[in-house]
Parts: sequence; C-alpha cells; structure tokens
Amino acid sequence: MANTGTADAAPAPAARPSSKRVLVILLAACIAQLALISAFTGAMARPTLRSADVGLVVTDRSPATDVVAAQPPPGLHYRLYGDAEAARRAVRDGDVTAAVVLEAGHENLLVAGAAGPALTAVVSQELGAQAKKAGMTVTTADVRPLPTEDPRALGTFLLVIGWVIGGYLGVTMLTRVLGPETRTPRGTAKLLGWIAVYSVISAVAGVVLIDPLMGVVTGSAWPLIAAGTLIVFAVSVATAALLSLMGLLGLVVAIVSLVILGNPTSGGSVPTQMMAPGYRFFADVLPTNAGVALVRGIHYFDGHQLGRPLMVLGIWAVVALIVLVGLALRRSPAAPARALPRQERQAVDPNPVGAA
Repeated sequence: MANTGTADAAPAPAARPSSKRVLVILLAACIAQLALISAFTGAMARPTLRSADVGLVVTDRSPATDVVAAQPPPGLHYRLYGDAEAARRAVRDGDVTAAVVLEAGHENLLVAGAAGPALTAVVSQELGAQAKKAGMTVTTADVRPLPTEDPRALGTFLLVIGWVIGGYLGVTMLTRVLGPETRTPRGTAKLLGWIAVYSVISAVAGVVLIDPLMGVVTGSAWPLIAAGTLIVFAVSVATAALLSLMGLLGLVVAIVSLVILGNPTSGGSVPTQMMAPGYRFFADVLPTNAGVALVRGIHYFDGHQLGRPLMVLGIWAVVALIVLVGLALRRSPAAPARALPRQERQAVDPNPVGAA
C-alpha cells in the first residue's frame, strides 16, 4: 500500500561560516593580542625614572652640599623645605617621593617604601650615588614602610584590578539578563539600581577576601569598602554607557581602555613616575590608575593624596551617568497625544463621521 503520509523533512544543514568571516575574526584576535603585548611591553619592559619630586633641606653649607643641591639626578626635581621635620612629613604624606637632608659631609635620605619598591630602589640608588660622588656619606631611612603582610604592594594593586574587571564583566552580564529593557528610561533606572547594589557587594566581598580571609591588606576596612564601591560603580556605569552607545563595539572600547591600556598604566607594577609620556597620559585619565592610587592613598598614606583619584573616578561616573540617562530619554517613545474635549473636537470637525 502506498504511503500517503507526508515524509519527514530532512533537517536543513547548518550554515557554515564563510572563510572571509573566519579570517576577519582571526585577524581581530591577532590585533587584540598585538595590542595587549605592545601596551604591556611598552609600559613595563624598560621603565626609566622620568619625573619624581624630591624634598631638599640644606642644614649646613659646604662644597659637597652645594654640588648635590645644585642639580638633582636626571628624572628628579627638588622641592625645598625649611627643616628636616617638614621634609619627613612630606615623604610620609606622599607629597614627595623622597627627601634629602644635607649636612656638612653627610646626606640623610628619607624614602617612602609605600610609594613602591621599584620607585624607592631607583630613587635611593640615584640620590645615593650622587652624594657619594660628591664625597658625602649616606644614611637611608624608610619613613613610610610597606606592611610586612604586603611587602611588594601587590595586594592593593590586585584588589583594584579585580574590582575593575568585575565591574565591566558584571555589567556586561547584567545588561544581557535585563535585555532591551535597559534602553528605556525605566530599564535604565533599574540597571543603575542593580549596578549600585552590585558595587557595594563587590566592594565588601573584595575587602573580606583580602583582609580576614587572606590577611594581605589588613585594616582600613570601611574606607576601602567605600573606595571599592566607587571604583566598581564608575567602571560599571562607564561600561553600560559604552554598551548603550555603541553596542558590542562599546564592550571592545571598554576592554581596550580598562585592560589593554588600563592594566599596564595602573601604577601597580611600574610606578607612574617611571612611565613614558604617552603612558603617563593614560595613567592620569584612566580609572584603573585612579583606583590603585585611591586604595594606596587610603591604606598606605593615611588618607593623603586622594584628590586626583577621586576626581578622575568621579568624572568617569558622572559623564557615564549623563550619557546613559541621556540615551535612554532620547529613545523613549513620544508621549501619547492628549485627548481633545468634545467642544474642541467639534470645532475642528463640526460634522464628525457617525454623528447623529
């Protein structure tokens, strides 16, 4: 008997990506690799002391002290102080990288280990060599040492890197979960509310991890939580604004600015004072460096030197909020037309269709 039923249709073969598309994807991946390699190598391979302030106090004049005081080593700039105590306080507060107190035939070098081991070592070497060349003896005192539990200042650096990466990853996943609703004013408000909650949770979780659980960055818990909340919020809102403005390309821009450029210029591995001018520019304007400077200012320098990082992070957060909310308002549908009263309708059309 003939089969009258309709035969099951064979499944359509899956569409194969074209060779051109595959090549474009591979080329994009190679470009990303080269950008990452060049950014890290350029910033970290050959760090050179370029611009650091050093306090100078001359208590006794002599030919040797005149030689040292006349010209600092390359990459250093003198800042004059009236006495040794003022210079010591400036080093402890992070106003200057180091200070030299010159006496007849002797140099007392004051450094801040919390400024970073690499920077402290280079500055000490340059200043000490200059004094010895002038025939002076040298003693060095670390007036702001790093804590024993974090002797290389990596704890604060890695904490901020985690917050930054968590910020843009978290908001990327959040926007996918919330979907197109985030492009409306109501959805944007909901997104910002979740970002605020996520920022607080991330900050608390990070501080709990590194303090009571790992014991790497101990103390200053509440100020660090506040700093972490600001860092995650600024990065998250900036990423959300870029995604809203440019779609997937916005995520690429976020990764380039926060990772490819942000990590090598963060000041964690290579001090800002040892970066080339181009990298120094990115260090001054990107939130990663501002985050590291904020956390280190709180934890290592008793809350000093917080003005610049707070300003940078605040600008990123405020500008991103303006862009994100502005785009949502611009995309909101026009308000429905107001229904006209009956008298106004009759004035417009005295014989409406269907009138008795």
